[in-house]
Parts: sequence; C-alpha cells; structure tokens
Amino acid sequence: MIVEAAQHRAESVAVRCGGESLLYGELLLRAGAVAHTLRDLGVRRQDRVAVLVGKGFAVPASFYGVLAAGATLVPIDPNSPVRQIVRILRAVGARHLVTEPKRAGVVAEALGHCPDVAHVVGLEEIEGRDDVFCMPWNEVGTRHETELPDIAVLASDPSYVLHTSGSTGVPKLIRHTHSSAMSFVGWAADEYSLTPDDRLSNHASHHTCFATFDFYAAAYAGAATVVLTPAVLKMPGSLSALMERERLSVWYSVPTALVQLSLRGVLEARDLSALRWILFAGETFPEKHLRRLRQQLPGARFSHVYGSTEVNVCTCYHLPEQEAPSPLPIGRPCANAIADVVDEELRPVADGEEGELLICGDTVMSGYWNEPGETAASSEQVFVRRPAGGGFENVFFRTGDRVRRLADGNLTFGGRADDQIKVRGHRVELGEVESALLSVEGVEHAAAFAVPDSEGSSKILAAVVGSVGSADTVVAQLRGRLPVHAVPSRVELLDTLPRTPTGKVDRKALRRSARTEERKG
Repeated sequence: MIVEAAQHRAESVAVRCGGESLLYGELLLRAGAVAHTLRDLGVRRQDRVAVLVGKGFAVPASFYGVLAAGATLVPIDPNSPVRQIVRILRAVGARHLVTEPKRAGVVAEALGHCPDVAHVVGLEEIEGRDDVFCMPWNEVGTRHETELPDIAVLASDPSYVLHTSGSTGVPKLIRHTHSSAMSFVGWAADEYSLTPDDRLSNHASHHTCFATFDFYAAAYAGAATVVLTPAVLKMPGSLSALMERERLSVWYSVPTALVQLSLRGVLEARDLSALRWILFAGETFPEKHLRRLRQQLPGARFSHVYGSTEVNVCTCYHLPEQEAPSPLPIGRPCANAIADVVDEELRPVADGEEGELLICGDTVMSGYWNEPGETAASSEQVFVRRPAGGGFENVFFRTGDRVRRLADGNLTFGGRADDQIKVRGHRVELGEVESALLSVEGVEHAAAFAVPDSEGSSKILAAVVGSVGSADTVVAQLRGRLPVHAVPSRVELLDTLPRTPTGKVDRKALRRSARTEERKG
C-alpha cells in the first residue's frame, strides 16, 4: 500500500505527529531501511519481530518495515509492565526486537528473562547482554533503499499478533493473517469512502485493533493519519483545538474520548466542519452524551461499529439523521461477515430472542498465540463448525456476546455472557446497573463490577465520575430505579475511571482496587 501511495503521491502526507509531517515517499524510505536491516540480521518469512516504541514516526516505519521483511509484526504496548513484555516475547518466540533509546531500561530488564532474543534495532547496547547484537537508529537511517525486499508471502501467512489489555483476565495474543487484515482494511476504506484528502485520527495505542483502521485503512486510501499523543488526549480543549488545526475528517475511538470532548472540549469555539464521519466502538455510548454530541457536530455522520480484536469489525450501524433508536443497534453484518444468533446448545434462536453471537468471515483471526500448548485448546473453545449446505461447513467464532436480531435485520447488544451475575439468587445485568447509574443527575461516567462476597455469592460495586455530592446520594436515587438486589453495596466517587490503552474501562483495575480497600478495612 505504501509503495503505491509513494509512487502516486510521494509528496502527500502519510503521518502527522506533533505538528510535523512524514510524507509517503519518506515513509517508504524509512520502512525500506528497517526491512533491509532486518533481512540482513537474519529475519525470514513468518519470523516474529516485536516492536516496542512510543507514538511517533517510528511506529509506521517499524510496522511497514517488519511486514516488508516478510515477518510477522508483534506490536507491544510501550506502557506494558516488564512481566507482560516478557510473556509476549516468549509466547511468540521473538528473536528480533525493534525499539527506541527511551525504552532501554525496560528492554534490558525484559531481555534478562528472554535469552532467545538475539537482535535489537534501535539501541546501541543492552546492559548485561553482550550476546545481543544491537543496531542504533542512526545506522539504520544511513540506508537509502529505494525498493522494498522482494519477499513472497501468502495471504494465509500471519501478518500481526495483537494483544488484549487483559482487563478481564490474562491478556490474549490474537493472530491475524494478511488476508484477515486486508479484508477489514478494504471494507473500511470503501464503507467510509476514504480518499487521499482524508485525515484520520490515531487515538488508541498501536497494539490495538483501532490502529489497524487508523494506519492501514489510511494507507489503503492514500490518506493521512494524525497521531494523537497522550498529553493531548488528557485535555479535551487541546484535543478539539488540534482537531480544528489538523482538519481531521474521520474519527474512530471508544465513546469515552468523545464524551470528554463533548463535555469539556469547548466545541462551540471550534471550526470542525472538516469532520465528516465519527465511528465509535468498544463500549456503550450513553444516550444523553451521544445526543448532545450529535447536536454539537451536526455536519458529521455517526456510525456504531462492533467487533472484538478477534474479528476486527463485523457489524456496523449508521445512525439516521433523526433521533437514533434506543437501545442503539450494533447493526447488520458487514459485507464480508455472516452472523448467527444461537442458544446454549448452538441452535438458532428466533428473531427477537436473545442468544450468543457467532461470526464467520474473512476478517476473523486465525487463532490465539498464547503460551506454548494453549493455542489448540483455546481455538477449540472459541471456534465452532456449522453446516453451510452442499456438504460444506463454515467456521464461526464464538464472541461470548449476547445479542438480539430485530425484524429489520439489525442486531442489538445485550452484554457479555460473563456480565450476567447472581446476587443472592437473583440474576443481575451489570449493563443495566450502569445505565441506571448514568441516569443519575450529575453522573458523567460509571462502571459497575462484581466481586465475590463472604457467602459464596457476588456483590455489586460501582465507581462514578461527576458532580453528585456524595455516594449516598447516588445510592438513594438508585433505590428507586433498580431492584434492591441490583443496587451496588458500595459506590466510589472518582476523578477518572481507570482505562485500558483503547480507552475502555479497566474493570480488572477496579476490582483490584476494591479488594485492596477491603483488606485495609
């Protein structure tokens, strides 16, 4: 994609970051330098190459360089704890790492537990590891390769391995092929009519599926990606000013970032007329916040997209110009996906009945890449075969999400199967508790989560952000809106909710904090 873009639009902006530009011609040269360096270091087709860099121009150069070398890209969240970096490097069997000087300490500590890593690009040396060959960036930059290596890869080869945040358990390593990646990228570019004139935002960390859209769909269309640094994202006013200055045209993020933008981004003072399409995914968008944002940005179209990292995006719903329905649908299956709704015995349910969503299509991952020996067992649990007629079968991914299919074909999301809990014999939907919390005046963000109680059941706790006076005020209002067994036993008032790298609520961190508070008590 970058070869084609560089041939036709060498002087067009590929990436913007910190007010500076990287042109497609420059990106091709940098990616080529990385690719040829890796090949010289012994990287061959399907070798796993880890990339541990922060936001900036090193991200696209490293990503495309690894792929152009014929290798499998393993992007690692630069904010990951050392133990997680070690786990990923070991699990994928990486022998090569691309990083940057500011990560030297973390890399040295991680490689102390990873004897198989033999080459590091981006550092002059690794303290305590004389056996690791290092090549600093200034040496890589001396190469001016006008062509990428001539490497033959198959569509079924693994292209990248993404890791989840682990907010609900041990992080999973999710393996996508070139085919599954390009199926999503091509669909997204066509569905949202991306052109070379577009500027997409990069809000999430580059190890997430959001970045697949931000970087690859942009390159597919020859558009530009504007990298948003954590400092800008923390200040909604600065973010809206950047959106105006950079003339962002397509935005894709979790709703939380958009809620903050609506509440504190002084949108009325900005010219955001270039913003033509807003995509959101990953969590529920509270209706009151969505309604206000649509009023603030009347010139933009809105789409609710759905899909886990395992399937990229598999359904989408384009909001109508008039009032959106409630609950907001996750839409119909994308052009390259089939969706089935089944009961616990994997039998189809009737329209309007709730069941688990199964997804089949080209965008689905090829499997998990976890600790040795886990992949086969994990795949057996999440993939099911279903008759497709004519003696053929389709392979479906079990999403673990509960949905209903409406009469018009749209799907509505009913929560995660593991979000249904029992409290003193009563079934409680944590999503309903959160909806009730958000209906309380002054509450801006809310999260409900369950922890075990001393009687072998569960109890519900909650955390809220906003101007509500006291936790007792919130609980008092909930008593009139929820059954008594669904009212949280404790509500904590926070300045902010902990977030994963994609911006979702980090429920694992909330549960960990709650257990710590209980031990102190």
